[in-house]
Amino acid sequence: MDQLGSFLAAVFRLLARVRGGRALHPVGVGYRGRLEITPAARRWAGARLLVPGAGHDALVRFSRGAGLPEPLPDALGVAVRLPDAYGPGRPQDFLATSSADLPLARRLLFPARSFLHRSFSSALPYRVGGRRVVTVLRPRPGPWPRTGRALADLAAAAATGGLAYELRLAGSLGRSRTVAVLTVGDPLDPAASRELRFDPWASGDGIVPVGRLNRLRRPSYHGSRRGRP
Repeated sequence: MDQLGSFLAAVFRLLARVRGGRALHPVGVGYRGRLEITPAARRWAGARLLVPGAGHDALVRFSRGAGLPEPLPDALGVAVRLPDAYGPGRPQDFLATSSADLPLARRLLFPARSFLHRSFSSALPYRVGGRRVVTVLRPRPGPWPRTGRALADLAAAAATGGLAYELRLAGSLGRSRTVAVLTVGDPLDPAASRELRFDPWASGDGIVPVGRLNRLRRPSYHGSRRGRP
């Protein structure tokens, strides 16, 4: 495992150097947001973050995984950071990629053309309140455009003030359950968007990434950061 982790760190560091930026999800835009915990979160007792009625300011980055030009489909990503969720300098990050909110399919990733008509999944598991689950972001329906230009459609939807995603938890089987609602607010300026950093291991009390593949993500992310200018 250590040798594989070192190899992945070197690969992602090299890829970041070649690209002059992020190894993956190089093209994206940041937004301010707000995460409101719903009453249904009470079933996840043990996760300090999921207190019904609580609210958290958020930073959200929407991105194209491979950086392919639009309108080509890509592995679209949504990354959410709750700064200081557990105290100063202790954020909670949720990272999800285009998938499907269906049994078993939540563990798979699919290319997509829209941030507005597709569910997103962590694919890899967390232990939340003592249970092994994946996290899902499902957009709430709206009169959203379908031009196939994901970032432009996203900007148009966010400008209405009505763009929101349900944060849901689910096992591999069964249906997902909503624990919070993420409202997307104003866009960040380009410089602030470029400075956004996310880490699947930026996590806290009662919400912990688990499994071998999650452990391999840590050296991969660190390698990408070391390779960036």
